[in-house]
Amino acid sequence: MSSQRPLNLLWRRATLDSILEGYFIKEILLGAIERPVRVIPVEDDQSIPLAHDTLVGSLGIEAAPLLKNARSRGLRNIGLFHMGDEEGTQDRSFYADADYVIRNYWHAPTFALPSDRSLGVIWVPNGYRDGLGPLDPARHLSIGERPVMGFFSGAMTGRLLVNQREAMLHAVRTASLPFTVITTTGFGQGLGPVSYAAWLCNSRFALVPAGNSHETIRLYDALEAGAIPIMVRSTFLKEVGALGALGEPPFILLDTWDQLASAYAPYADAMSPATIGLLEDKRRNISRWWTTFKGTQQAKVKELVERSFTRN
Repeated sequence: MSSQRPLNLLWRRATLDSILEGYFIKEILLGAIERPVRVIPVEDDQSIPLAHDTLVGSLGIEAAPLLKNARSRGLRNIGLFHMGDEEGTQDRSFYADADYVIRNYWHAPTFALPSDRSLGVIWVPNGYRDGLGPLDPARHLSIGERPVMGFFSGAMTGRLLVNQREAMLHAVRTASLPFTVITTTGFGQGLGPVSYAAWLCNSRFALVPAGNSHETIRLYDALEAGAIPIMVRSTFLKEVGALGALGEPPFILLDTWDQLASAYAPYADAMSPATIGLLEDKRRNISRWWTTFKGTQQAKVKELVERSFTRN
């Protein structure tokens, strides 16, 4: 039995059931922490068992009153995992009530220290959706075994940056590219995770347009499935690259979706050994990058969490 104090990961049960990346958070982002992690889902009508050594999950600002209560009670080692601030516009004043903050969605102003007591605010990726992974890279299909040239599934309306999706679809149709695009009626209303994973795992390329943010779960879904992401350069990529979070990702990056046909043209002779060999090298390089990237995120989270345990 471990003698280490456990980390309590506290969520509203309704929130935990609604997010798509719960496994990625606990088993990947928190996966390097060398202490037990206790997940505590709390019903709306249940007394909240808030205690020392707790990382509070919050979709939006829902945890703000909880953190204020924890601070007023003098609880030690209270972290915040902030999800859902896709535009970077939510009130972040409640960050000051946490000892440290882990958040999704990259917006430079969100990383300012909220108080003298704070150990910092760090960005972590959304990660792949539950049910798609984890997938063993050694069991990925090679490029030559992937019959789908390119794939996208998602809503074409209701997204803040829906113009990207419209431009992507226009590029595919105008050039008659051999890509499969499955449109859905809304977020989470299309393919189930297993069938979605099956498409991605059979695809050479994954089209990754923006949704409500330039950072999108589809990028991480594609990486976990071993597909080669194609996406448009954005402030997210430039800012993160400049500060070393994504570094120089080996994806196919476009200036606009109008460049999709020309970017695909070198690989259009799909069954030639030269094309297959070139793409297989690229696929393996991206797979190695993704494995290293996940390890980097684990180490970053572990360092912050353990520093808070040490201080408290």
